[in-house]
Amino acid sequence: MWQNEQKPLGTLFGLGLVVGLLSISACQKSEQVTAPDQSSLPEVPQVEALASTISGGTVAEDFALHPPREDGRRAPMLIWRCLQLDSAQQRAVLACLRSHREAVHTVLRTLRESERQYWEQAREMRRSVLDSLRQGALTRQEAAQRLQEIAQWLRTQLQNNPTRQWAAEELQRLKQTLCECVAQVLTPEQLPIWQCWCSGGTNCCPNEKDPRGPRGPRP
Repeated sequence: MWQNEQKPLGTLFGLGLVVGLLSISACQKSEQVTAPDQSSLPEVPQVEALASTISGGTVAEDFALHPPREDGRRAPMLIWRCLQLDSAQQRAVLACLRSHREAVHTVLRTLRESERQYWEQAREMRRSVLDSLRQGALTRQEAAQRLQEIAQWLRTQLQNNPTRQWAAEELQRLKQTLCECVAQVLTPEQLPIWQCWCSGGTNCCPNEKDPRGPRGPRP
């Protein structure tokens, strides 16, 4: 009689154990899915406060402003593979990188918007030259010479733009902020590797096969 009662109890216990193990396995799989993997850590913007270039500025063609391609430059992040971040560290680092990327974008947008004022002035001066040409106050050769002078003036203004100096200082500050943000979640063993990368060093990773080591932004 007692033995017969034990069978359903044993069966229920076995089913409960299986359900419990399946729940644990499902939770582990869920964590693996939501945790960012190595490839989810984006490369860091490696930009400089460079001046835009210009084209045109002739009798037939208006001035055009061209932001430098370097605005989209990224640093190869081999350092993540070297640091071997765990899931919690990867999530924290990803937050640091997102904040850094947005801040860099804001700095570059401010710089490019500041250049437009000089570009608009150059376009207005060109229109004045064309008006003088149409009215006969300037010969075509004189107009071409005047437009060359305006183009040189515009290049000089873009190079000497005070916002460029501000942007350069801000980008450097943002890099330091990123380095400090990531450093907060690293272990004592990982920290020297990260500090080496932040200082622009090479051969930062002792186990890296590439003799150049993890490459990051140069100072």
